[in-house]
Amino acid sequence: MKNKNRNEKEGRYKIQETKKSQKMITLKGGRNIKNYIRFLLFLSLFITELSQAKNLGVWGAMFPIAEQDIKEFIYKRLNQMQQNGELEKIKKKFIRNVKNHTLRPAPVSGLTTTDRPKTFYYDPIYILDKNIEDEKGKIIAKAGTTINPLDTIKLHSVLFFLNADDKRQIAWALENVKKHDYVKYILVQGNIKDAGKVLSDRIYFDQHGIITRKLGVMHIPCVVKQEGKKLQVQEISLKKETNENKEIKTK
Repeated sequence: MKNKNRNEKEGRYKIQETKKSQKMITLKGGRNIKNYIRFLLFLSLFITELSQAKNLGVWGAMFPIAEQDIKEFIYKRLNQMQQNGELEKIKKKFIRNVKNHTLRPAPVSGLTTTDRPKTFYYDPIYILDKNIEDEKGKIIAKAGTTINPLDTIKLHSVLFFLNADDKRQIAWALENVKKHDYVKYILVQGNIKDAGKVLSDRIYFDQHGIITRKLGVMHIPCVVKQEGKKLQVQEISLKKETNENKEIKTK
């Protein structure tokens, strides 16, 4: 009897659980169906609008694209410039500017004359921060090696740094070149061609002041020559040089 009652109870529980699960499925299914119907109604709005679209024609005036092609504009402009001679003028101006810049580079800024002559020395020694290798990867010099270029290279010429626009410095150069066997003129300002005619020698120019800044030159004219393993730098006082020359001539 007990087993019979137990089976009946278990059966009732199963039936109830089955009804609950079916009810849950029906609820879930009902929601899904409702969402699906809403989505179809939403799409039908757009389909209806599209089906009712009409060609309303053209309203307002129509104008063609008036912007000129950039290539056509450039060719047309160049043709006009060539015909009226403007292009030839620009070409000549460009050549003249390049030529002028070549003969007269930008002057080195920050250099002045002085009334106080000064002599100091520049030590060219430097220490390698990395290994130097040949084309085969063989180490020629190791990092940390101290190198002095003057150990292997000798500066045969004496260097004159001067401003060729200053007639006093040109006169000083012509007077002092006699004291040395070989002199190289390095301008910091002035016309290279004109200076070459006056000094009757090849002229160099310290572009962007690379050499003078490296040596620490502040005043010109200046004389640089090798002395042992260093470079001697002499900043000249034109006033003192002029007075000494006058005294020599008086004697």
